[in-house]
Amino acid sequence: MRGTLAAALIAATTVVNAQAPDLSGTWKLEEAKSRVVATAGIVGLGPAGAPKTLHITQSANGTIVIESQINEAHARIYRPGRETVTPAGQGGTVTATSNWDGKSLVAEGALRAANGDSTTIREVLSLDAGGTLQMDVTTTAKESASSTLIYTKITDVGPCETWPTPCKRLNDK
Repeated sequence: MRGTLAAALIAATTVVNAQAPDLSGTWKLEEAKSRVVATAGIVGLGPAGAPKTLHITQSANGTIVIESQINEAHARIYRPGRETVTPAGQGGTVTATSNWDGKSLVAEGALRAANGDSTTIREVLSLDAGGTLQMDVTTTAKESASSTLIYTKITDVGPCETWPTPCKRLNDK
């Protein structure tokens, strides 16, 4: 009986992950196509608003990690079906639970600032038929604010010396 239940759960997880779109890659913000509100951005991954570049890793177990070139020490982690806690800002945290809703990843939770203030966060990530990433971010503190962030996948991120935090080559002194 236990073996049958475990097999059914593994099969269900495999089917859910198999239906999830592949969000992995490096993505560039399309500012002209996006609606960016400073108070409704991806908290902890850049200054108010939206990071110009996102780096997304999507592992075989379904975990999705989003990083930016600005705050490399901070990342947003989504584990569909589970709650995650990630650092955000100066001493704050984002606690969110994410789930797949069809082909969209929906994360809902809250930003808790170091001073105790709380902001409700809802983030929805999806790919359109052309492969464009859309992230709808809604935050609610004193007032509700929403951003629609449109990203295009890129394959050339330029030489690392031009990145916000430049690399150091092994032969550099």
